Amino acid sequence: MSIQFELLIHAANVLYLFAFMVRDVLWLRILTVVAAACLIPYFYFRPEPLLAPIYWNLAFTALNIFWIARLLWERRPVNLSEEEQRLCELVFRTMTPREMIKILKLASWHSAVAGECFVERGKLLDRLIVIYSGKACAEVDGKTVTELQPGQFIGSISYITKETAPANIVSLEPTCYVSWPKSKLQDFMKENPDLHTALKTALAIDLTRWLQASWAHQSS
Repeated sequence: MSIQFELLIHAANVLYLFAFMVRDVLWLRILTVVAAACLIPYFYFRPEPLLAPIYWNLAFTALNIFWIARLLWERRPVNLSEEEQRLCELVFRTMTPREMIKILKLASWHSAVAGECFVERGKLLDRLIVIYSGKACAEVDGKTVTELQPGQFIGSISYITKETAPANIVSLEPTCYVSWPKSKLQDFMKENPDLHTALKTALAIDLTRWLQASWAHQSS
């Protein structure tokens, strides 16, 4: 076998080495395909072609090409609407636009008129809510505990526990809010741990804000 073909196997192994060094799975698959493309002629142009390695490399190449195409499709640029972009800036700053699209597929948008109670105290809260626009307040026995501004969650504690709503949530003005069914959101997050981490971070920040607002309201 000529030296040129002998170089192919060295080139393939160098490419495999770089493939195992990169962190991006897309580049790993691309380098693997190129390495396989070097091995196929090496096996074919031997005095006696080695067909079994050729067929296996063709199979691995086809599989990697499929995943390369899928990864490129998943990474294609996405554009958020004005409302989605504002929601991202209000609450989910650590999420990418593509991650926002995924989580918003589970969401529904609602509106409440001034004075409307859209969460009742003592009832099981089966959804996670975020105030998008307007203003609401948490009431207990007719007394305002705290006011809720755009970007604040409702039901962040019950998202983790099965506790009922601790207060009535009443809109102080026309209010728009976004909600996610708790069971569907939890199932989705189990399959997307990175998104779950981002959501828990947002919930922790919101809980801190809520406690600070409650203490400020009680001391005033």
